[in-house]
Amino acid sequence: RHHHKSRKYSLQEDPQWRKRSGAGLPDGPAVLARRVSVQPEEASTLQELDIDDLESHRSDDPRGMRRHKAAHSTVQIGRRKEGGIPHDTFKKMYDHSPHEVFVQLDELYGLGEEREWRETARWIKYEEDVEEGADRWGRPHVASLSFHSLLNLRRCLETGVVLLDLEEKDLPGLAYRVVEQMVVEELILPEDRPVVMRALLLRHRHVHDHDRGFRFGGKRNYSSYTSLQNLNDAKPKIVSSSLALDSNHTVIDMKEELTYTSSNEDLKKSHNDYILKRIPAGAEATVVLVGAVDFLDQPTIAFVRLAEGVFIPSITEVTIPVRFMFTLLGPRNADLDYHEIGRSIATLMANTSFHKVAYKANERRELLSAINEFLDDSIVLPPGDWERQALLPFGELRAKSEAIRKRKAKALEEKSKPIQSEAAVKKALLAGEEEKKPAGDDDPLRRTKRPFGGLINDIKRRYPFYLSDFTDGLSSSCLAAAIFMYFAALCTAITFGGLMSDKTHNVIGISETLVSGSWTGVVMALFSTQPLVIIGTTGPLLLFDESLYNFCLANELEFLTVRVYVGAWMGIIALAIACVEGSVLVRLFTRFTEEIFTGLISILYIVETFVKLYNYFAKNPLLDEYSFIPETNGTKLHQEPLNVTEMKVVAPETGETVALLLNKPQTFIPAYNVVGLLINQPNTALMCTILCLGTFLGAYYLRIFRNSHYLGRSARRAFGDFGVPISIIVFVLIDYLAKVRTEKLLVPEGLSPTVPGRNWIVSPAGIHKPIPLWMAMACIVPALLVYILVFMETQISELIIDKKERKLRKGNGYHMDIVVVCLMNVGCGLMGAPWCCAASVRSLTHVSAVTVMSRTHAPGDKPHIVEVKEQRVSALLVAVLIGISVLMAPLLRRVPMSVLLGVFLYMGISSTNGVQLFDRVKLFFMPVKHHGTANYVRRVQTYKMHIFTLIQILCLAILWIVKSTRAALALPFFLILMIPLRAQMTHFFTAAELRALDSKGSEHESTEDEPDFYEEAPLPG
Repeated sequence: RHHHKSRKYSLQEDPQWRKRSGAGLPDGPAVLARRVSVQPEEASTLQELDIDDLESHRSDDPRGMRRHKAAHSTVQIGRRKEGGIPHDTFKKMYDHSPHEVFVQLDELYGLGEEREWRETARWIKYEEDVEEGADRWGRPHVASLSFHSLLNLRRCLETGVVLLDLEEKDLPGLAYRVVEQMVVEELILPEDRPVVMRALLLRHRHVHDHDRGFRFGGKRNYSSYTSLQNLNDAKPKIVSSSLALDSNHTVIDMKEELTYTSSNEDLKKSHNDYILKRIPAGAEATVVLVGAVDFLDQPTIAFVRLAEGVFIPSITEVTIPVRFMFTLLGPRNADLDYHEIGRSIATLMANTSFHKVAYKANERRELLSAINEFLDDSIVLPPGDWERQALLPFGELRAKSEAIRKRKAKALEEKSKPIQSEAAVKKALLAGEEEKKPAGDDDPLRRTKRPFGGLINDIKRRYPFYLSDFTDGLSSSCLAAAIFMYFAALCTAITFGGLMSDKTHNVIGISETLVSGSWTGVVMALFSTQPLVIIGTTGPLLLFDESLYNFCLANELEFLTVRVYVGAWMGIIALAIACVEGSVLVRLFTRFTEEIFTGLISILYIVETFVKLYNYFAKNPLLDEYSFIPETNGTKLHQEPLNVTEMKVVAPETGETVALLLNKPQTFIPAYNVVGLLINQPNTALMCTILCLGTFLGAYYLRIFRNSHYLGRSARRAFGDFGVPISIIVFVLIDYLAKVRTEKLLVPEGLSPTVPGRNWIVSPAGIHKPIPLWMAMACIVPALLVYILVFMETQISELIIDKKERKLRKGNGYHMDIVVVCLMNVGCGLMGAPWCCAASVRSLTHVSAVTVMSRTHAPGDKPHIVEVKEQRVSALLVAVLIGISVLMAPLLRRVPMSVLLGVFLYMGISSTNGVQLFDRVKLFFMPVKHHGTANYVRRVQTYKMHIFTLIQILCLAILWIVKSTRAALALPFFLILMIPLRAQMTHFFTAAELRALDSKGSEHESTEDEPDFYEEAPLPG
């Protein structure tokens, strides 16, 4: 007889029954299912699964992997208290609420004393495998499982140990309970207990756990948990229940005996901290242990759910509580792939639906049913020699899986739906239990049927947060966003101001653009109900002002005076529309109309750029020789080119004038045009072309760099978002160093208008001559037209900002903001400044700059929006800085116009990205098999898709013709006509086809690239 030390484990029940085996066990709740009952009256008290288990004799099947007719009943183990509280009552005290999970797969490696559990994979949301040799984590990916391994896993759970709500506080106690239950269920022989226990307590090695240095004569030896000699104890010691309730557990730390250097410890700690940030708060760990051993003849399996999460040192790579453990040990020659079975149970535990069941399950049957549901929701790929390109896109596979799940949920709901009698329905209605509909005020685009009802609701919704709009903006992130937005807004203001100066012959220029951009930005930041909107002039308003200027020029009207009355009428129209809640009409602007408008503006940007470059070559042609007509008395006179055959020169010796005959005629060209501007300059046209295309290519390739794989994500985004300012600065420096004559911006000194001698306030009575009364009244027509443009751009910008995924909580301003914008345009008309509206691209840039993205998302998962800092501080700072930029006149006068043309070209080409109209135009020239998988390709017949595209092209051509004629001022009116045209298309296209062709959903096939602001904005800058 051997004498052994008593166990150091805190046991929870009297283990005397373990000396028996099989059907000779005493009665008890944990072993009731093991009683052999042959009497009919006893059999009637047992569950069907237990009867089936008893009918299947153990000696008939191989130990450990026998296929039962049904699963064993689950063993539920908990601590007993004095007084005998029923198990069902105590079970309610356990926390069965599902937590997020972190799953770790460890496999058994090595032989003899070198054996250890080595981490080979982990799951936070996606599977990450350890790359052998590199000792680092591979790319996160969706786990792909073999169907056979899932079936083997199901067999394992049918025949193995399942312990639910096990109360243990350390790994030795947990391993001891598992091993003892394996013996009880005859999965292992009693004499196998020591070796199985020893295997479960081996050291765990994680990624980055390298050998720490070299010790002379040192032998690698890892400390284990306590002495294992108790495992051979034939007579287990009895622990009283009072001791069992004690918290005096033996705390054993699994530490390697070799010394760890502090630098390596710090490296490991920083790595663990990084992973901890990616694991959701409150997550609990699942440890999966699988491996092949030499001492077992049949596999042995255990699935354990602890009563509560327990911190077990060194078993997981991160310090979080362990709640689940799955163990699979078996012989090397077994017909099982231990690695694949481990991946299968790990993937199941990482699956949201399965691990919810695992937390709440009370018996084995629920776990097996959850596996069946997982298989039902899975998509099986047939074997074969196929390429990745032959697979359906991931989005479509996910849609199929989601459709399967929804069909099952709907069928289950209909099956379990209670049938209520009419009396019960009436009673529920009388009691007010009917489904509550959301209040009308929750939808800002729902009519209230009250004068100014929408505007009043906007004020009530937003202004209670007015103080927090400033306190929330007092942060470093908002300051950084303001600095970033300043450069973005300044570049755009200079571009449009310079082009406005060119289109209106310097009547409106950069000074007016910067000053109006500043004060309108301040007003918008202080009084709007959506202060994230950035205000400024845009391309469509620039084109309208060009048309209005040409109209006034042709009819001998004062341009600035007409704009005063246009602005006044615009304010009146805005108030009238707000009174009847006209902002709800923004729903009528579908993708059909937006894409036609975007296409028109983008093409105009591109064409205008090349027309301007052509004019540079016309004014400064490329010549073999540049011989200029001499100036007369220093005056810059324009003369016609001269052909000279005889030249008179003064002889230096005698001072006499001598006539020289030339071999061939010499052409002399003028150096100035009729207004005294330089022309016919050498290299000017070439330099302007280089500056224009260089600015465009610099900004464009920095935008592409934004989604490349170089540098880190933050650095790439910084270069991409600052692409335009960087490109402008670089090519302004090139122009400065090249010393070539190029056309520069015309910026006056100080705070003064572009036209010398003009006041900042334009007289409504007329500057040089009075304006007729009928003309003042007729200005309501252009006011209505420009209001249409302002309304479209402002409301569409508000819609983009108010997307659900941004999680805005302080409201929006569909009704209030358009009134604020139009009242500001009254002031812009009075001061002779460009019209302003919400700039969609700049607004999106601002929202992105103040958006807080997640830093704790699972590896492989895309960052998601945590919050958007809804505040007024950043927009206010941007507006103030824009106003201060007026003092930068000496620097602005060094900016060549050709550089701004490059920005204009960049805006035009970038705005075509993400426009389905241009994508569908490409499909005209492609075979059907290359049309891709976009929704409008799969859901609509090809000829109908082409007809839809042709209709849009025809509308685009009509708008282009209108813009190119004297009726250009009426362009917004023709744009509005697109809405009734779209309504009539329901007679030819079905509702499903129009949803596919005209929906506002994204059709980006590449999920890796993050779309930039031009791609997200439906309207150009």
